[in-house]
Amino acid sequence: MPAFRSLFLIAAMLSGALHAADLRVAVLVQDEAQVSPQGALVPSSTPRADLVAYTDELAREICRRIRSRCAVSYVTFGEILPGVEDGRFDLGFGNFLRVPKREKRVAFSEPIFRSASRLVGSPATARAFARKLGQAVRLDNLRGARVAAMEGSQQQAFLDAIAAERELTVVAAATTAGAFGALRNGSADFALLPIRTGYALISHDKPRRFGFVGPATADHGLGDTVHIILPKQKEKLRHALNQAIAEIRADGTGHRIMRRHFPVNLD
Repeated sequence: MPAFRSLFLIAAMLSGALHAADLRVAVLVQDEAQVSPQGALVPSSTPRADLVAYTDELAREICRRIRSRCAVSYVTFGEILPGVEDGRFDLGFGNFLRVPKREKRVAFSEPIFRSASRLVGSPATARAFARKLGQAVRLDNLRGARVAAMEGSQQQAFLDAIAAERELTVVAAATTAGAFGALRNGSADFALLPIRTGYALISHDKPRRFGFVGPATADHGLGDTVHIILPKQKEKLRHALNQAIAEIRADGTGHRIMRRHFPVNLD
């Protein structure tokens, strides 16, 4: 009887560990000022679009669906993929497009939404460049400009590839807020950002000096489906993650979370 009881307790402990295991989750922040000294997310002071709050809520809902307690860390984009790759994080939530160079390093969940990229700038700057170009500014005709992008992003990779031909100066920033800040301090003419990120940053800029310039594009690796990343070896976790994504898509939870933080359709 004691032996049976011991086996029962061990089985219960293993079952509990499976369903309540701590997962280390990385959530992308646009600006390090969004994180308090204690590591908590600082609530937005304005009730506008908020990509970080959306990602945080989505991450916590997924953790609930897979019955895991998640310890969330709010980090910059450049920290997430290396942290997932070397096992410091079990899940990485950011604007991760599924591209071959990343697939060599980490595994990907099913898609959570679609993304595209768009130029951001002031109307005055857009008009000045339109006069030089002889036509309205678009990403595919922009020349001779200083363009900010986040380090390690698909946007920076694209700009680096065309910079010499288009006479562009690429202004790299550690965060998307830093890229937007380059517009604000005059060190860049435009920023190239994922569309939801750009919309959130524009909506939080109180003077409303900036807006989208030209149409969105998903060409040249600048848009596609967005995924959660995780270590390659964690196949059971990937299966549970994909099941949770399917559930929140089917019951409308994913759409409701998105609409709470983005009042307009950006797909």
